[in-house]
Amino acid sequence: MPEERQLPQQKLVKTTFEGDSELPVHYVNIVNVRAGVDEVFITLGTVIPPEITDIKDLESLDTIKAHPLFRFAMSKNVMKQMIDLMQNIYNHQLSHIEMMDTSQPED
Repeated sequence: MPEERQLPQQKLVKTTFEGDSELPVHYVNIVNVRAGVDEVFITLGTVIPPEITDIKDLESLDTIKAHPLFRFAMSKNVMKQMIDLMQNIYNHQLSHIEMMDTSQPED
């Protein structure tokens, strides 16, 4: 009679970053996202807004060159987790701002 094997139960293991306070912080104001077959490629960058002094400057502007800082790829599963997490953080941040606005006395 063959031995019966029990499958181990799933266990959630929390991942934490160590030493992340030493990482440089970059201000990102431009993002490019491209889809692959099973992953998504994201490029983060920064761009200095051009100086516009009159309408002619704006009319002659076709492109603005951005400086890419970092590119990474992630699986569709991780992308979904990141979108959900960022949506929750965004909603929490908005509700916190609204609470602060309503608690401040009007002038």
